[in-house]
Amino acid sequence: MKYKFQKIIIYIFAFLLITPFLSAEPLVIKNVNVLTMESDQIVQNQTIIIRNGFIEWMGPDDEADIPEDAKIVEGDYYVMPGLAEMHAHIPGSNQGMDAMENTLALYLSQGITTIRGMLGDPAHLELRERAESGDFFSPRIFTSGPSFSGNTATDPQTTRQMVRDQYEAGYDLLKFHPGISLENFEAATDEANSLGIEFSGHISIDVGLERSLAAGKGSIDHLDRYIEFLAGDAADREDPPIIFFGYDLTPYVDETRIDEAARMTAEAGVWNVPTNTLLENVFNPDLTTEEMQNWPGMEFIPAGVTENWTNYVNQVRAGEAYDPDQSRKFLEIRKKLTYALHQNEAGLLLGADAPQIFNPPGYSAHREMALLVDAGLSPFEAIKTGTVHVGTYLDEPDQTGKVAPGFRADLILLSSNPLETIPFKQNIEGVVYRGYFANRAQLDEILNYLRDQTD
Repeated sequence: MKYKFQKIIIYIFAFLLITPFLSAEPLVIKNVNVLTMESDQIVQNQTIIIRNGFIEWMGPDDEADIPEDAKIVEGDYYVMPGLAEMHAHIPGSNQGMDAMENTLALYLSQGITTIRGMLGDPAHLELRERAESGDFFSPRIFTSGPSFSGNTATDPQTTRQMVRDQYEAGYDLLKFHPGISLENFEAATDEANSLGIEFSGHISIDVGLERSLAAGKGSIDHLDRYIEFLAGDAADREDPPIIFFGYDLTPYVDETRIDEAARMTAEAGVWNVPTNTLLENVFNPDLTTEEMQNWPGMEFIPAGVTENWTNYVNQVRAGEAYDPDQSRKFLEIRKKLTYALHQNEAGLLLGADAPQIFNPPGYSAHREMALLVDAGLSPFEAIKTGTVHVGTYLDEPDQTGKVAPGFRADLILLSSNPLETIPFKQNIEGVVYRGYFANRAQLDEILNYLRDQTD
């Protein structure tokens, strides 16, 4: 009973750190350096006036007409749009409200102001509404429903009803997992297209890359089935475990087909969320589990979960199928594919599949950006995948992903130039979400609270 009482007090204290800023008063971020995302140039000496969750005005500091009742934030800051984690996970309701809210708070503490939840639960619909109203410390939520797989989409009639049920429930998109037969895939996509609800995620072996592109998929996640396409006839084999994503076909890949795959994707208008960090964490022989256990953010992952991740990676690397040189080649092919998609203007979206194998919420999105830079994107282009591209994907190009009048006031304040310091690590000095401001001290209090809750 004593522990439970203390937990409630700590939670209320952490929430009160934020609630004083949940008001209608204007917020002014004064005399800062801004990465607007209109170009890769930092604009200096800018003042941003925010009202009712949107940017009302931005311009030279000496031209600003600051409202008398405004809260003013001033310092040697760089300001950029908040980021989106476009392959996020929220714990299910079976883990309890604390687990769901704490995970969302961890995302936002790292400047992730929007997430796309890719394994939905009815409780996430309520969380979505509460987050939008500023009821608790959370990014904006877009969520899929429970997944379509070989175990749930069992026949065309059942599959079509699942689509209708999730559409009527108000989910933002459908999540596909492996194991869907071609017949049931066609039933799901036909019903989804008739209703106008997006379907995204994995690609089943019976479906393949080309059929998914032709069906109008919203996004392909994890670069699923691209390796199979690049391997041609060698891909006619039994489907391996989900995490491998074509690793076994690495020796058969025809790299001359990479541009073809990227062009096909661009012509189909399908987005990709590569989640390269997930595959690096599993396969990269130069990353030890000991090193990953000590990455920033891992202190918020329960010890039992960390142990499970460690055991899984160690088991994969100890298996007969694992080869360090093949693993390096596999990861290099993924980087080449990522860069080819970018070069062919097939849209990339930022996503790390958090919280999955050594990918703590928020922190891992920054590392995913660093891997995009490793693949050949410039830092500016990598940041676009979590900002400007998200606005385009959400059909909000005039509201989301830039720092400009009329845009959502979802911002990150940094102590360093974001174009020079990816991942951001300890450089986040504040987060603005829906026009509400949390400074570094408040973020630290929230992180301290979350650390105390980690088992």
